[in-house]
Parts: sequence; structure tokens; C-alpha cells
Amino acid sequence: MVGGPVLYLAVRRLFTRRRAQVQFTSSQFVLSAGAISFEFVDRVPQRVLLVHHSRKNEWLLAKGRKDQGEDLTAAAVREVFEETGYRCHLHPIPRLPTRAPVSAALSGIAFQPDIVRIAENSTEPFAITIRPTGFGQVKLIFWYIGCVDSLQSDHGDASAAVTPERGTHMDAEGFGDTGLFKIEDALKRLTYEGDRELVRTAVAILTP
Repeated sequence: MVGGPVLYLAVRRLFTRRRAQVQFTSSQFVLSAGAISFEFVDRVPQRVLLVHHSRKNEWLLAKGRKDQGEDLTAAAVREVFEETGYRCHLHPIPRLPTRAPVSAALSGIAFQPDIVRIAENSTEPFAITIRPTGFGQVKLIFWYIGCVDSLQSDHGDASAAVTPERGTHMDAEGFGDTGLFKIEDALKRLTYEGDRELVRTAVAILTP
């Protein structure tokens, strides 16, 4: 789309200036969410869930638009299921670097400076993608880390194989093959470098 690169360059120029800001109204932005869902062995990510878009012939990470009134975390989990047929839940990140302050009720500190902190066992987003979708339009994608259900024992280890459920939105949205792939294989299979970067970042955060 012609407007996409123009908006991207405009946003990039604005954000290189100190304290510059860009505002979008509700008709100009879309909120989306996705969960990069892993199979864990000894609490270490071993395989990651991917989905194939049949018409476009693209291997992707599951994500999608938030429904009205829906929480972003719920949207991330729902989209994984709808696009892949696999159920998942958000996986607590042992040590997540974040600029979110600790609540005043827990910290007892009314004002906290805007600095990077380490949040323990956090299920907050570990990344966000800002994607221009047209002139004056943008999509914000919040990325979480997930764990595929029924693959994990109570100790965080793979316990049983699971197959995707059919009858979700996969066919309607053009998705076909789906599955769990070893990290190195997934990085080769993914179509876009941005998705590969997200997987690398997620693995790095989970295995410091």
C-alpha cells in the first residue's frame, strides 16, 4: 500500500526528535495480540508453534485483532487457538526487563523513575510491533510468551503429544498446516525476518 512507507518514514522522523509524539484516533489504529507459544523441556523452550497461510504461502506466528471489550491477554490466547487449533496459556517469564513500574501498593513508593526494571514471573508483553497499514493508519501488535496446553507436566516438562483441534477459524482465515518446530527449524521456516527476530528475542529472554 502506497501510504504505508510514507507513514513509516513520517513516524520514524518524528520519533527521532526529542519528545515528539504522534496521535491516532480509534478509527486509525488496530490493537492486535499474539503469543509465541513453546514446548518446554526442563523449563527451556525446545519447540515453537507456527502456522502456514495457504493462499499466501507464508509461515507465521499466530496473532490477530482484539475484539471489542476483550483483554489483550485473552486476545493473544484466543488467536493462537483460532489460527492453529492448539490451546495455550501465557507462560510466566522468570525475569522480564520492563519499564513498567511496580504498583505503589506493593512498592510503597508513590513516584518511580522511568527506568528498566526486572519483573519476576511476569506475563506482560515482551515486545510490541508497530506496523503502518495505510496513510494515517497503524496496527499495534502486543506479543506475549505462551506454553502449549497438554504438552507440559506439572514440572514444566513435555508429557504427552497433542494434535490441533479442527473447526476453529483456520479454514475461514486461510490457514492450513500448523505445528511445533524445533527452534532452529522454525527460524529457517518463518517467512519474515521480523518474526524470526521475535522468536530469537523470546528465547533469549527465557534462557538468559
